[in-house]
Amino acid sequence: MGWQWQGARGEIAKYCKNNNIPESQISLLGINEWQGVYKKVLESFVEHSYSLLNGLHWANTNNGFRSDVDMVFSFREGLSGTASYEWLERLCEIVGEQKVYLLVEEISQKYCICECDSSAVHLVINEMIYPSDYYITDKKFNWLISENHHDVVLFLGKGFDEEKIRSVCLKCDQEEVF
Repeated sequence: MGWQWQGARGEIAKYCKNNNIPESQISLLGINEWQGVYKKVLESFVEHSYSLLNGLHWANTNNGFRSDVDMVFSFREGLSGTASYEWLERLCEIVGEQKVYLLVEEISQKYCICECDSSAVHLVINEMIYPSDYYITDKKFNWLISENHHDVVLFLGKGFDEEKIRSVCLKCDQEEVF
């Protein structure tokens, strides 16, 4: 029998097992945990009327984010036509060493959510899968980083150092969007 897609949750679990990545570095949240995190992300970052209809799905392309949440920085991946996720390998330089939530879209309004070391996020995104849309937030829901299926990365919320983001992201062959 050939390879079969198991969804983001199954693929992440398999990748972590096959690469001996401990749960202390990347941990999949259970059904009772992920729904609470998802709800808090919606409350913190997405317009209420948008989230009622769409959840988080494509909020990063359809102006679904709350207007009172600051857009700190935005850029487009891979000027050369190929995605370059070098900035994700340097995420700790932007957000510091901390646990974060990584939300990977499975289907509309269903997400695989992991608690990750900020230094391990790139393992899931860069090495394992290329999800169409993903979101990274701190555990206090002060900020949100999102990449959409148009390769646009957004930094929203409070607590970011814009100069630090610029120094990391723009050195990685990216194009500033705004």
